Amino acid sequence: MESLRNEYQEKINSVLLDGFEKELLNSAFINLLTPNALRLNNFAYALRELTRHVLHRLAPDNELRKCEWFRPDGTSSNGITRKHRIKFAIQGGLSDFYVIEKLYIDEVDDVSNELKDIINDLSEFTHIEESKFNSSTEKTKKTAEQYLSVTLGFVKKIDELRKEVADKIFENIDEMLIKRINSESVVELIEISTHQYIEEITPEKIHVIKVGANSLVMSVEALIDVILLYGSESDRRKDNGAEIPISFPVYSEMEVLFKKPLGSVINLNQFSVDISSWYDG
Repeated sequence: MESLRNEYQEKINSVLLDGFEKELLNSAFINLLTPNALRLNNFAYALRELTRHVLHRLAPDNELRKCEWFRPDGTSSNGITRKHRIKFAIQGGLSDFYVIEKLYIDEVDDVSNELKDIINDLSEFTHIEESKFNSSTEKTKKTAEQYLSVTLGFVKKIDELRKEVADKIFENIDEMLIKRINSESVVELIEISTHQYIEEITPEKIHVIKVGANSLVMSVEALIDVILLYGSESDRRKDNGAEIPISFPVYSEMEVLFKKPLGSVINLNQFSVDISSWYDG
């Protein structure tokens, strides 16, 4: 059983928050490693509750209900189902039309159904019947490995699709973002040039901070291609100035509001250019 812990705990932890979520996963493994007639049942129950907690964190009720696509489900006491939460965790308040027709992501519903089935499988062992009580060590290990595999697949799939949505959104807004940045002053570039013009932003790593009903917050590590200008336009025409094309790393945090056209409203919370290479020579 310890081999399962060594194989899966760190991988699942990589997409969990510090504190309760990681402690719950750790407790699930403690249940699995403690021989008793209910260890597999307790383990499956803890994993199911972990997935439930992650979904509630990623898709809180008050945010989910604000989505245009949300329709209450009569089979749920509060109208919200796991499928609703999985969908929100991936696309937030973005319309189905935009996700499918503009971002070209058409697997959200299929993935939602698949992940919902995984949670239902975990629930089987939480209802203690004679056939699921006091499982053998061999059956416990085999079943636990199956559940760990699908739980890891569950959290990774949501994380992957959230990132795919963010990647596609960034592709759609990069021109408007460049226009926005060029209309303002970039402190670091002002330090080393008279004027500057950013030509391109190439993202290297995009991380989703939060998906909401009305916006998506992401951090972006990127490379900017910029032209540093020295002297006035007249000076440069007379060869008394200079233009230097150069690239710099940049880190930014931004909130993209889901307003039409997408990218027309961006709250640029941080935009820091690393110009250390300029001084390193």
